Amino acid sequence: MPTNADWPTLLGNPQRAGYAAEAAPDSVEEVWRAEVGRGLVSPLVVEGPAVLAATANRLVVAISAEDGEHYWERRLDGAITGGMVRWRDRVFAAAEEREGRAYALALEDGDRLWHRVVGSTPVPPLLVGDVVFFGTEGGNIFALDVRKGEEAWKRRLSGAVRATPVPWHDRLLVATASDTLFVLDRDAGAVVGRMALPAGVAAAPALSGDTVVVPLFSGDAVALVLPELTQAWRAALGAPVLAAPVVAPNGAVYLLTRAADLWRVPPAGGTAEKIAALGGAARASLTLVRDRLLVGRLDGTLFLLRTDGSVVWRKDLEDSIVAPVTAHAGALYVPLLRGTIVKLQ
Repeated sequence: MPTNADWPTLLGNPQRAGYAAEAAPDSVEEVWRAEVGRGLVSPLVVEGPAVLAATANRLVVAISAEDGEHYWERRLDGAITGGMVRWRDRVFAAAEEREGRAYALALEDGDRLWHRVVGSTPVPPLLVGDVVFFGTEGGNIFALDVRKGEEAWKRRLSGAVRATPVPWHDRLLVATASDTLFVLDRDAGAVVGRMALPAGVAAAPALSGDTVVVPLFSGDAVALVLPELTQAWRAALGAPVLAAPVVAPNGAVYLLTRAADLWRVPPAGGTAEKIAALGGAARASLTLVRDRLLVGRLDGTLFLLRTDGSVVWRKDLEDSIVAPVTAHAGALYVPLLRGTIVKLQ
């Protein structure tokens, strides 16, 4: 399989806007459905002609983006709930099991290139250069060489790691279950700063320039200016934000709450505005595609919205949409909770 640009973190970049250059059709029809396992709770990864999925029943699966036919599948030692990142000819994933392993798998055929015991890892890995970082339930951050899996460093923090690490210059930002945001030296793993958060982190933070936007279980989102970690703004959203915030190229921040309300914070910060109340419930399914937003609800309804919150279309896919939708080459790939991928175009 040919390789495109690397896919180093959740939703492609620290702004969680890796599909911002893609387009969503103004109307869609279902092209195919493919069964890949059980429990699709993390984003799909598109690589050349293949769509890759990680499942809660221990599978990493590659299927054809054209027709949904299976290329290969690989069974690992635990549920893969954090999803995958991609570097050149390989993808990285880790299992959410007590003795969970971190894996490097070949894109071509799924062969195990290396694996290493790190412990239960429910959050996505992060790639920076030739190092892949894993954060665990045990509170450890592992920095491993992408080629052989050799350990560069390991750092134990207080509390389980609750979100994928966020890269900022030569630092890593790590949120833990101790309601703390740690700042680590990326090269050595030393803790160089920390901040007590007002509540637990509910989803992966996002970067907006030198500001990190942190969604909280309290129903708030807080923006902290780096490196001082001073508060730029705080928005009360009425329900927890379980989806990673999305930072648009113009700096606007979009936030999706558990109550399926979509909020927008202006590029310069300030007062959050509720731009859509979609009803029902939502988790992590928020994707930016150019000047549109894709939102999936737990009842299986997928919405395409303009950035003012107005609805372009909605489609019932008959199963819960937990993870963000993937956009590629004019098509949408939707992971459904019970293990089906749907291609829309």
